[in-house]
Amino acid sequence: MRRSRVLSCALLVTLLAAGAASVGGGAAQASPEATGNLPHAATPVTTTTLPVQFDPVADYEAQTGCDSTPKPGTRALADLIRKTYGRNQSIGISRGCSVGGTSEHKEGRALDWMTSARNRQGLANAKAFLTWLLAPDAAGVPYANATRLGVMYVGWNDHYWASYATDRGWAELKGCFSKPARGYDTTCHRNHIHISLSWDGASGRTSFWDGTALAAFCPTAYSESAVVAAGRAAELVAVPPVRVLSTRLGQGLFLSANNGYGWTGQADRPVDGLTGGPTDGLPDGLSDGLQPADLTLEPAPAPAPVPVPLPTPTPTAPCRVHPGGWRGSGGVLTKVTGQGGVPERDVAAVAVTVTALGSTAPATISVRSPGEAEGVPVIGVRMNGRGHGSAIVPVAADGTIELATSAGGADLLVDVTGYYLVGDQPNVPATSYVK
Repeated sequence: MRRSRVLSCALLVTLLAAGAASVGGGAAQASPEATGNLPHAATPVTTTTLPVQFDPVADYEAQTGCDSTPKPGTRALADLIRKTYGRNQSIGISRGCSVGGTSEHKEGRALDWMTSARNRQGLANAKAFLTWLLAPDAAGVPYANATRLGVMYVGWNDHYWASYATDRGWAELKGCFSKPARGYDTTCHRNHIHISLSWDGASGRTSFWDGTALAAFCPTAYSESAVVAAGRAAELVAVPPVRVLSTRLGQGLFLSANNGYGWTGQADRPVDGLTGGPTDGLPDGLSDGLQPADLTLEPAPAPAPVPVPLPTPTPTAPCRVHPGGWRGSGGVLTKVTGQGGVPERDVAAVAVTVTALGSTAPATISVRSPGEAEGVPVIGVRMNGRGHGSAIVPVAADGTIELATSAGGADLLVDVTGYYLVGDQPNVPATSYVK
């Protein structure tokens, strides 16, 4: 499970310039707490039987929209703090869209717990809570409660901690070590603890609350295969619906030749998309299709290419589609040709129905041919909701189409209901958008 993601200092400064709602980067420190005797402070009580499995570690998921209605997981965390430290605890969640810069408060998935490091009881409460939040569990899994709650980052008392950069430990917040004056108490988070949640955490469906861990995210898939043809036939060839993808069952994810996800046709990229390595340009088992000429006294004519089946999807563990971290890119590939009544080759486009289940964020599901730059929206789905839509999608030369979500994690189902052969009509995507 990856627990470290490097962010540039410039990005952190931008993110953390939004006052009390933000946190920042700097030199690593052991702890944000002062030493010495402090009053007794309680720790939260876990009432759910926790599973052995853990939810995915929160990656950085920046604010992309503005709906500051407190989300279920944020409200539940605020209630837990009040239940532990008193109903009089002041906790703010929402923030106006026009106030400050980027902030998860504007999506209702961040809270500010107003407790002061200059107050002995406030400091004791903060220390007890943060120790509980970031401590390993009985099996030694680090940051256990933070992971089960979907905590993305914490800002407190001149420091910040981030789930995607745990190698930094508690790091300096915005140069606050050299700003001890009370006038910096809000900027330096001395008068409140800021907690931002991932969309999983904000959904209120992580294992801390219901005892069931959310499925891992599907590895990001890439393919640069070109569309089979610029034109398609005018008429759809209908087929009985065939299920080509179910992320919930781990079926239909397109695997590459080196057992990574997504064959590019030129280079296989690791899941973060940052680097690539040269390949021979062909998946395992795919040749140029030419056979040696028979030995005869007369020159033999060149044989016709022998069709070779394209790689097939391989069952894998259940997973959920995810945008792919703070860059917001990524998706999954599924093969749509050679299944059910759909031919293996010469398919220019397919008609599909797409269903999204249990999205942890308000999100847009999009579809595209992998070699195309942009997808088209096919579903608008609410948090913890479901939706469906229909699309005509040009097919890539490797027989795949790509699906992606704009935020959170979601299970996707894809059924092919028909196909278009190569023809003279424009082969462009078209969708029936359903909210």
